[in-house]
Amino acid sequence: MLLGPKHLEETITKQTNKFWKDVLNSWLKIYRLENARTLNLSLTPVWYNDEIKGIKHNKLVVAAIDFGTHGSGFALCTRDVYKKDPTKIYCHTWNSGTTITYKAPTSVLLKPEGTLHSFGYDAEREYNDLDSDDDRKKHYLFRQFKMKLFNDPTLSERTMLKDITDKQKPAVDVFAAVIRYFKETLQKRVELQGNDFGFNYDDVYWVITVPAIWNLKAKQFMRIAATKAGLKDNQLSLALEPEAASLYCRRVPVQIVTLSDGAKQIASLPEGSKYLVLDLGGGTIDITAHEVAKDGGLRELHQACGGYWGGTRVNEEFTKFLTRLVGGDVIHKMKDESPGEWLDLLNEFEMKKCNFVSGDRDKVTIRVPVSLIEGYREITDCELSDAIPQGPFAKKIHLRSDKLSISAQMFEEFFQESIDNVVKYIRDLLDKPKVKGVGSMLAVGGYSESPLMINALKKNFPNVRVVVPATPGLAVLTGAVIYGYEPDIIASRVASYTYGIAKQRIWKEGDPERKKSHMTTRKGLHWCDDVFDKHVEIGRVVKIGEFQEAKDYYPIQGDQKYAILEFYASTEKDPKFIDDPNMELVGLFVFELSERKEGDDGKVLVRIGVGGTELEVEVKEASTGRIFKTYCNFLP
Repeated sequence: MLLGPKHLEETITKQTNKFWKDVLNSWLKIYRLENARTLNLSLTPVWYNDEIKGIKHNKLVVAAIDFGTHGSGFALCTRDVYKKDPTKIYCHTWNSGTTITYKAPTSVLLKPEGTLHSFGYDAEREYNDLDSDDDRKKHYLFRQFKMKLFNDPTLSERTMLKDITDKQKPAVDVFAAVIRYFKETLQKRVELQGNDFGFNYDDVYWVITVPAIWNLKAKQFMRIAATKAGLKDNQLSLALEPEAASLYCRRVPVQIVTLSDGAKQIASLPEGSKYLVLDLGGGTIDITAHEVAKDGGLRELHQACGGYWGGTRVNEEFTKFLTRLVGGDVIHKMKDESPGEWLDLLNEFEMKKCNFVSGDRDKVTIRVPVSLIEGYREITDCELSDAIPQGPFAKKIHLRSDKLSISAQMFEEFFQESIDNVVKYIRDLLDKPKVKGVGSMLAVGGYSESPLMINALKKNFPNVRVVVPATPGLAVLTGAVIYGYEPDIIASRVASYTYGIAKQRIWKEGDPERKKSHMTTRKGLHWCDDVFDKHVEIGRVVKIGEFQEAKDYYPIQGDQKYAILEFYASTEKDPKFIDDPNMELVGLFVFELSERKEGDDGKVLVRIGVGGTELEVEVKEASTGRIFKTYCNFLP
């Protein structure tokens, strides 16, 4: 059944999520107003789109944005260059002041009024160069904020982000500022090379990477931020990070083969090969299992998985150590009064972390800002150098002047929780029947450059080749450009959830008594409320670009002008009701019903597609043949 106002009231009463309750209440008001048609049109940008957003295109350029937790960058390739040599992908470079890198820190400096001041290395330099502490307090510096979108049940367009001094701005504005900056930087690059062929933004197809383990809300949030930054909705695709890396890794040599003449050469993975792609990023660790198909395409063997075990977890362990060492009050004072020095301390640790090799030295030395030492003295009335020998880290650290020496053994402990989680998860994954026969692990992402991580993988999985490509930090970025031109290489995916739609049906013996509705049919039969109508089952292989079999739905009331489809997702295979355990309301699709003639039951056919990176919906009116196609709305 399609939701009408009476059923909507019951749904609102049962809904515990405040955001969704507000959304449903707003639609109930629309139902009750005579000018509902006008109000619905005013909501068009958020709720309704009658065009499906395809990934087929004929654009001159594909530009990809890898929006990372620690670092971000963009790459591009023109169509004619890609046809000749798909390896010639341009990756934009950034100047750190001492070296050139392909990724810039995901740091955004906003002016007091909220507009972009600078991004990346420039943002951190400019923040430190602001004239006074008072000036710094007026500006906003956001760092490593991508993880805000990971498993946030309250995520919406109203979600706020805290900067390094806890001032807040809408998260969607911060994400949009970064994407807009990349867009404008691309335009400047084209202009510098000479825009003799009349290039404009309409000639670009954009691909933005997202973690495979993000939920549908987070993916839609990124799309909304992109459109707010000026990217057109029909010129944009989201690519799953481990899949993009897998496309890149198709060309990576991973084994030695013997040719017919006896000669040996290094080759990439042949047909039938099963392998894992480990996207070891700053925030999340994304793991996907692929098999090389006969046509050279890739088939997903198991739904993408992973967790928050990336490189920033190592940084968090270091911050916890500092807090135990000097106390939370000292850390808070330093962040509030000397945020620039706090930033310098984190950056120095990041540099030491990236270069750390177990057994290479007996200690790691980090320069401690004067503000931390003085802050400790002011709050405790003691010298930090005198307190350390009496504290819990007495034999593990030593402070001389502003140099803090940490034993190599203790420094390695900062990595341990992250590495242990990754190893355990991979071991569990390799035990699954569908993943049996995996012969290689391709490790990509910035964290894959850590010798500690790679050595742990080799030690724990001696029967699987661990391969790190020459530029692991660029695998996702360059793979996203490939995805923009060749999305069909990903032949199939495995559904991460069981998806379905809420409906009513006739109540029958055996149904829970609490599900018996007070509403009845013309024949006096009671309806059964909150029924989950399954469309896709978790773990099922779904082909890319294909919709599932259509199911019928009918309006509850004869005079309904609008209908709402409630979409639910579950981690269970066969849930029965929408309030079963592990069930979540993930989105709504609202559409206008045609005026019905006498005898028309208003039947609509609903199909959903989950093979892509976003959930697609197709609704067809049986009587008129009118079709609505859109992505479902998941954000309240």
